[in-house]
Amino acid sequence: MNCRGIKVAVLAIALCATARAQTTASEGWVGIWHANVGGQPTGTLTLATDTGELGGTIVLDMVNDRSGTPKVIESEPHVLMNPVADSNTLTFQVKMQRPQGSSFLASFEVKRTATDKATIHCVNCGADAPVVDLVRDL
Repeated sequence: MNCRGIKVAVLAIALCATARAQTTASEGWVGIWHANVGGQPTGTLTLATDTGELGGTIVLDMVNDRSGTPKVIESEPHVLMNPVADSNTLTFQVKMQRPQGSSFLASFEVKRTATDKATIHCVNCGADAPVVDLVRDL
């Protein structure tokens, strides 16, 4: 094998190893993750690798607690855009509507705290955007 052939073989092996590492990291996130605040559901993150890449949806529940008891008053489904995962962090974006009608890309960060537990936070939704606990269904 000539020098060029060796370089091509090494590059191919490196690319395969990188793709496999990304697939393994993504597979660790696959499942249905539920968000709860004070015992009230606040969202569901569903992740799968059916296409060979990590993808999914998130349903964000709008909660009203004016009566003193939190109650889901609306649910908004969104498709994940640009998901990127490693073993401990998942980031993605969703297209959201502002109250005045314009849209923006909300950027979310999910950080694993245990095998089936994580936190989720919208990093560009304002200073009052909460960090919420997630639990994956077994």
